[in-house]
This record gives sequence, C-alpha cells and structure tokens, in this order.
Amino acid sequence: MFALYDLAAGPLFAFSLSVFVLGMGWRVLRFLLLAKRADPAALKGFRLVWAIKSIFRWLVPANITARENPLPTVAGFVFHLGLLATALFLQAHVILWDQAWDISWWTLPDEVADYLAFACLGAGAYLILRRLAAPQVRALTGPSDWLVLFLSLAPVLSGVLAYHQWGDYDTIIALHVLAADLLLLIAPFTKLSHVVLFFVSRAVTGSDFGKRNVGAW
Repeated sequence: MFALYDLAAGPLFAFSLSVFVLGMGWRVLRFLLLAKRADPAALKGFRLVWAIKSIFRWLVPANITARENPLPTVAGFVFHLGLLATALFLQAHVILWDQAWDISWWTLPDEVADYLAFACLGAGAYLILRRLAAPQVRALTGPSDWLVLFLSLAPVLSGVLAYHQWGDYDTIIALHVLAADLLLLIAPFTKLSHVVLFFVSRAVTGSDFGKRNVGAW
C-alpha cells in the first residue's frame, strides 16, 4: 500500500492537477467564447461591481431560489463548505503542499475540520435521500449525477476514516488520495466544473444585469 500511496500522492496527483487546471482553463475560455457568440454585447463594458454583487447574492445566499428552497439550500451550502474547507485548509493537506512546492497558507484546527467533514457527510446523506424521495428531483437525476455526488463524498468519507483510524489506515489513506485524484481528473468534464464556472457565469450575468438595470438578482 505504501507504493500505491506514493504513486497516488506523486505522479497521479501531479497528472490529475494538471488536467484539472488545463481542463478548467479550457472550460472558462469556451464559456466566454460561447457567451460572446450568443450575445456580443454581454462581455463589452464589463462591470466588476455588478459581477461581485451577483456572486455575493448567490454565496450568502440572498437570491430567489434560496428563499424558496431553504432546506436544500442549507444542505447544499454545508456540503460545499465542508468539502472545500477540508480540501483547502486541512493542516495535513497544506503540509503536503508545503513539502512539494514550498507554499503554505492558514489552516483550520483539526477538530474544526473534523466537524466540517461530518457536517459535509450529513448534508451529502440528505442530498442523496432527497434525490431518492423527491419525484421532481429524482426525474432530473441521471447516472452521471450519482457518480459525481458519490465521488465528491468519497474523499471526505475516506479522510474521516483515516483521521480517526477506523479500519486499516494504510489502505484507507491510499484510497483517500486516489479518490481525490479521480475527483480532480473528472472535474473539468462533468458538472463538477461549476466549482469554477459558477463564478465566471455569475460574473458575466451580473455584469449584464447591471448594464440593463435589472439588479443583481
């Protein structure tokens, strides 16, 4: 398992990260080209203030969709917050970045990261049950949606198991890194691309709404 971990944390991670960065760059460029083709005026006179307002209203959240669907909105935000916070600010993760590329940043206390991971798993369980129980959501859920959801939860679940040393640690930590590699690898080609495209699309839409004086929505 040590060899598998070294492979997953070394060459496979570097490859997956490269695919993620290049793939997301391609998705952003493609989005901007399609937006320009559909509405040439949308990108002209870009208004940063309105773009930020639109992004902020969706991140708070302070939008119509959130007000009409409070429980799914809370679950979605907890899920995303737990996933991103543990991925970016877990001390063990930042240490790996520091060792590999000599860069580091602020980290969460391990106890806080652990609570966030459990909250993420709880929110993920709710989202799974909602997809199964709500007919309107179940009808819109395809195999790729299930794949993305389970692959998003896999690094968190395996990370919790490894942190608490529930099970064989060497096997679980290797699977944890492999799950993270796979998530990075598929992100640009699935709905996971919204981790970047959300900000781009909201910025373009918010700027356009500002020019049309219809508010940040």
